[in-house]
Amino acid sequence: MFSLSFVITHDLTLIKLYLFYFRNMDIQEIVRILEIDLYQFYQNNAKNRATIRTSRIFTGAFLFFGWMTIGNSNIYGIVQDVRWKSLVKNLNDTTMRPVRTLPQPIYIPWPYQKETVYIPTFALETIGLLWTGHIVMTIDTFIGSVILHMSAQFAILREALVTAYDRTMVSLREGIVQRVTEEISISSANISKEEETLDIVRLFYDEKDIEKALKITLISCFRQHQVLINCVEKFAKTYSYGFVTQLVSSMAAICVIMVQVSQDVSSFKSVKLVISLAFFFAMITQLAIQCFTGNELTYQASLISEAVLQSKWELMSPRLRGLLLIMMMRAQKPLRLTAAGFAFMDNNCFLSIMKAAYSYYAVLSQREV
Repeated sequence: MFSLSFVITHDLTLIKLYLFYFRNMDIQEIVRILEIDLYQFYQNNAKNRATIRTSRIFTGAFLFFGWMTIGNSNIYGIVQDVRWKSLVKNLNDTTMRPVRTLPQPIYIPWPYQKETVYIPTFALETIGLLWTGHIVMTIDTFIGSVILHMSAQFAILREALVTAYDRTMVSLREGIVQRVTEEISISSANISKEEETLDIVRLFYDEKDIEKALKITLISCFRQHQVLINCVEKFAKTYSYGFVTQLVSSMAAICVIMVQVSQDVSSFKSVKLVISLAFFFAMITQLAIQCFTGNELTYQASLISEAVLQSKWELMSPRLRGLLLIMMMRAQKPLRLTAAGFAFMDNNCFLSIMKAAYSYYAVLSQREV
């Protein structure tokens, strides 16, 4: 069962590799938008650094469970081989020897029972598991990081909209002669700093100049929003079948490994139980990374309309209010990542996959009984 779950996850990863190879230019363009193009607009470096830290955390968690699975699997294989040697040592030449197995009993197209062949085969299987395992972990953590960065950019856009009016007033005030600003500041000590800034700006700029400056700031936010929407839609189209692969492989692997865990618990095989639990949590982490980050992306994108309402629109001209209304209407259309249109990548999808895996596990358990 454990080897079957390995085969399922690693073989279906070929579809993801296919997408990365043949859609490489599209993926590079998405990364370029996130890392270069969006920095032409308003940014919050503290939030970007926090996003990077979060990406490192779930990458580290996935690597930990992956390494723990492969490492304990090899330890278990070594222990089993030592037991096999001690058993064979006491057998007669006429007695049939038990089969010498590898850590993962996968198909090997050559005989490996002899010592000179077994050790290289053991090393080859270990290297193969590490290589394919790291490919799986690299692809999934990269996809999760891209989704998380897109959701962080929507949070930054919300901040840009909420502070658009104040940032414009501050930039206009900075253009006023410092000496005159200080004189007015002394005479207006009883009002708030925002009101003081607004009074100073209105004293030196007419309404048309203020509206023009606000329009420049808001147009920058509109363009940032459109770039983000295009980026998400392009990513959803590019990696749609990758999400399908993820859901199918996760459901099958989690179901199979649950059967293996139930068998290991009943027989109290501690080493195999650790391997099975580590792989079980690795599979859950793999699915959770993409579902939870996809849910966060949809949630952050939906908050843009609320940010428009907090952008001090009541202080703007009717023309600018119309532009904000258009942006708010566009933000009310949900941005979702889908698995080829079959399911949305969100928290409900994660729960549905876990329920389906448990249902299949219950059926398989009853058949074994």
